[in-house]
Amino acid sequence: MEKKFRINELGVRVEILNRYFIINSDDPNMDNIDHVIVGTVESQRYSIDGTMLVVKLHKGDYNDYEFLDQYQEYNHEEILIALDNDEWIVNPFFE
Repeated sequence: MEKKFRINELGVRVEILNRYFIINSDDPNMDNIDHVIVGTVESQRYSIDGTMLVVKLHKGDYNDYEFLDQYQEYNHEEILIALDNDEWIVNPFFE
């Protein structure tokens, strides 16, 4: 299989291994999204307030899905950075 690349927001060429998106949990295209992600919508990681969720496409899926066009695409390293904040992590000191 041919390797796929994209240019990230820093202008660096990065190989696409896995593709992730942070989407709105009330997206009207959820039925379409549910058919192309790993797992199900219910099994995805949700933000603490429940308004967003992370979805992962199947490895090797380089298709362009119109219903995901409005969302930023992340690779594995980028999604880890994007989720490292108070919207996604429960701080045990404030529970």
